[in-house]
Amino acid sequence: MLRLKITFVSVLLSCLLLIVFGGYSLIVINMIIMDICNESILKSMLKYKMTFILSIPVALFFLTIGGWMISQRILKPISTICQIAEKITVRDLGQRIPDFHMDNELSRLIKVFNCMLDRLEKSFHQASRFTADAAHELQTPLTILQGVLENAIQQAIQDKQETQLLVILLEEVQRLKTIVRKLLILAQADVGQLNLRLEKVNFSELISLIIEDIQAIAPHLTVNHDIMADCMVLADYDLINLVVQNLSSNAVKYNTKKGMIDCKLTMKDSCALFTISNTGPPISEEDQDNIFHRFFRVDGSHSKRIHGSGLGLSLAREIAIAHQGDLKLSESSNDITTFLLKLPCIFV
Repeated sequence: MLRLKITFVSVLLSCLLLIVFGGYSLIVINMIIMDICNESILKSMLKYKMTFILSIPVALFFLTIGGWMISQRILKPISTICQIAEKITVRDLGQRIPDFHMDNELSRLIKVFNCMLDRLEKSFHQASRFTADAAHELQTPLTILQGVLENAIQQAIQDKQETQLLVILLEEVQRLKTIVRKLLILAQADVGQLNLRLEKVNFSELISLIIEDIQAIAPHLTVNHDIMADCMVLADYDLINLVVQNLSSNAVKYNTKKGMIDCKLTMKDSCALFTISNTGPPISEEDQDNIFHRFFRVDGSHSKRIHGSGLGLSLAREIAIAHQGDLKLSESSNDITTFLLKLPCIFV
């Protein structure tokens, strides 16, 4: 139906142009004949000729405006569909295309598209609720198991082999609890329900504490830092601390034996910019596009020497975005990998 309307408008405009220019040609030929037969007729026709010539631009102008208005009316629904489709994201699946009450194929397409969005939104929320519910239900048995193992370790001090086995089991339980907590936070972030307990946080002091931890757990690494003083952000302290800890632990885990870590905190355009760089093998271009995907780990990181779940960076980015900031890989070349954390500042 839409195609027929556009074709009809094109044919109509072509006919009008043909009539205008065809009529003008016939009048010119007629005037030439009259000019040969009678000079007085020529003089009277010259006035008509000038009137017709002046009317052509006016006719073309109105034809152009009319054609433009008709085409805009026909193409408006398509433009609206494109604008709404561009706004649809994982965090906003509630966008729907309004019904233009047009009895044509386009109206049917809009209904089908809206029904598809309804199904996608329902499926996504079901998956998110399942992840959140599963993570929540797993927390209780893991906490109980952790407590039982801790008590067993205290009672089995004399048996070194048994104690060692229990310690290994306790470490795995703690690892599972960490994964479950990350999954719960990610599930909340997916549906836009990540509860932030916002407060004024001295970002400079938080990073300084993290640097002290790095120096304590990795004395073999050289830690350079340039931290501006009293950089304040409005944030959830625990979650932002989790982001910085994740970046620092990665800088330690993926470093060389006698490598370097460089931390910088600056301010630009009312935003705190925290960069952390570490020596080590660069991340390949292929992996750079996937490092923020959940459960993704770069080649070689699945070894027993490097522990991890592949959730840290994706979780850190979600937390940064929830704080109206961002986290990205700034550089990974020449044996240097740099991450950039951006957060809006507040001024006291």
